[in-house]
Amino acid sequence: MNLEQLTYLVEVAKSGSFTKAAQNCHITVTGISRSISYLEQELGIRIFSRSRAGAVVTPEGHMIISKARAILNQIHELKSEAESYSEINDSKIRIATIPGPISLLIHVLIGLRKEFPGIQLEISEHGTDAVLENVRTDESDIGFVLLNEGNLPKNAGLLFERLVKGNIVLGVSALSPLASLRAVSLDALADLPFVLYNDPYIIDFIKDLGDSVDVLFTSNNIEAILQAVKEDMAVTLGPDYSFRANTMYENGDVITIPLEMPSQKISYLWSVSSKENQTSKAAGLFVNRVVSMLRQLE
Repeated sequence: MNLEQLTYLVEVAKSGSFTKAAQNCHITVTGISRSISYLEQELGIRIFSRSRAGAVVTPEGHMIISKARAILNQIHELKSEAESYSEINDSKIRIATIPGPISLLIHVLIGLRKEFPGIQLEISEHGTDAVLENVRTDESDIGFVLLNEGNLPKNAGLLFERLVKGNIVLGVSALSPLASLRAVSLDALADLPFVLYNDPYIIDFIKDLGDSVDVLFTSNNIEAILQAVKEDMAVTLGPDYSFRANTMYENGDVITIPLEMPSQKISYLWSVSSKENQTSKAAGLFVNRVVSMLRQLE
């Protein structure tokens, strides 16, 4: 028994004719008939009843045909997976992102590199406008931005996929009196000292609270920021997913508290791709892995 014989079986059953099956398989009628006869002899059963009207599957032959289809489908899936692996393993993913989700994205990148050692990965941090421009001009394959649904650019040649709600939370020390609170109002933030990640979205968010907000420093070093929070020097703000991949959060040294937000301020993390440039399998796989990780963290 071989795959060629199984292919002939399925084709004859589909067309109901040895002649048509031979044409579709680019083989002589004699060749396809002989091949199936050998298989019938090997199995000890008749698979087809032959007549001038065509080929009819016998009752016992239906089971054989069903098994043959399943085997051929598995072979097709195996070939597709092998081709996809080669395509992904030989590809390059260029990612542009706002700073907030960077730790999560790097975690996904590391996992992807272990699975596909030949893949090339490139990630860069930008403000929202620069991320969108990078994707629009094909400098990046995929982008990640935090935006209010009403602020999505229109007719910009971009495709947006909503990934997760970007719940802005307050990060405080486990030693802080605030740690026991279930929620904090925006008005209460004005009296707190802040250390902030240098993310344009967060900076703009703070500006909306007024000039009285006390910002001790801004930094691109998340460890320095959370260390200051851990020691109760200040508090910080960020999307909830930006805390979850950090050990100070996992160890309970830094606590996150939900903010009481008006609905118009609710934003989402989006993946962004170009309408003109088809997303590669590798880039699509990366986004799927990011989504899976975000769901695990919910």
